[in-house]
Amino acid sequence: MRDIDEMRVMVEIARQGGLSAAARHLGLAPSVVGDRLARLERRLGTRLLVRTTRRQTLTEAGRVYLDEATAILAATETLEAKVRETTGAPGGKLRVTAPTPFGRLRLAPFVADFVRRHPGIRVHLTLEDRMADIVGEGFDIAIRGAPVVDTTLTGRRLMESRRVLVASPDYLARRGTPDCPADLVRHDCLVANMTGECRATWRFGRGETARSWRIDGLLASSNSELPVQWALAGLGLTQKSLWEVEDSIGAGWLVPVMEPWEPDPVTFYAIHPVSTAHSQKIALFIGDLLQQGGIASDQTAP
Repeated sequence: MRDIDEMRVMVEIARQGGLSAAARHLGLAPSVVGDRLARLERRLGTRLLVRTTRRQTLTEAGRVYLDEATAILAATETLEAKVRETTGAPGGKLRVTAPTPFGRLRLAPFVADFVRRHPGIRVHLTLEDRMADIVGEGFDIAIRGAPVVDTTLTGRRLMESRRVLVASPDYLARRGTPDCPADLVRHDCLVANMTGECRATWRFGRGETARSWRIDGLLASSNSELPVQWALAGLGLTQKSLWEVEDSIGAGWLVPVMEPWEPDPVTFYAIHPVSTAHSQKIALFIGDLLQQGGIASDQTAP
């Protein structure tokens, strides 16, 4: 048990970026995390991390250990879950990752209800806009607005959502209303971008008329919710899933524009590793997503 605890501490330090963050995530005192790491390094006879006052960097031995330890912990959790599921109601922890706005607005309320109905299951919900490495980072389920492209993964279609271009009435009164994508070069655009660039690619039109347009943004952020806040402040136009802005549209704070150029809807999927295809708790979670209406939107998958 001590070996597994030390292994888990090492993996969380690498995932969280430091001892203090790992301690918060594990619910342990930083001194306990430090002691377990020190014991592990003494037992292995090598340094796994190079620590400074600002950051921790994996050594070569640390990188080798992290890869193997992550796989061992995942296999251990899978084994324990399989044993529990043969003895009765499903239980154990589910690690779920989802895009920030989808998770906050749609998934978080569903998860709260899910754990009330299934008290044996614990859920850790990670909300971030980057594409997580599902297997490498130990996630059980990922919600993504894209189909499966990795043969080690499988998924279920959850729902579809329209994509709309919106701006505030104040902005449109000052700058005019664009009629087509070519008009956007004369407008301020608000984009989400994970690379640090002030640009994005927006789709317009459907079927044979569909086309991607490179958009140079006035403002950009790695947080996909900020463009909505900027649009509400009258700073420009942004393209979003309808469920992200439908309340603001209903209140008159945002206005859809270029509706004839609306692109094909985005399809959301629940994705998980192929190796967990027979997991009862994963099947229960995804089944409830599909059947309980926990993430119902403007267009819901049949």
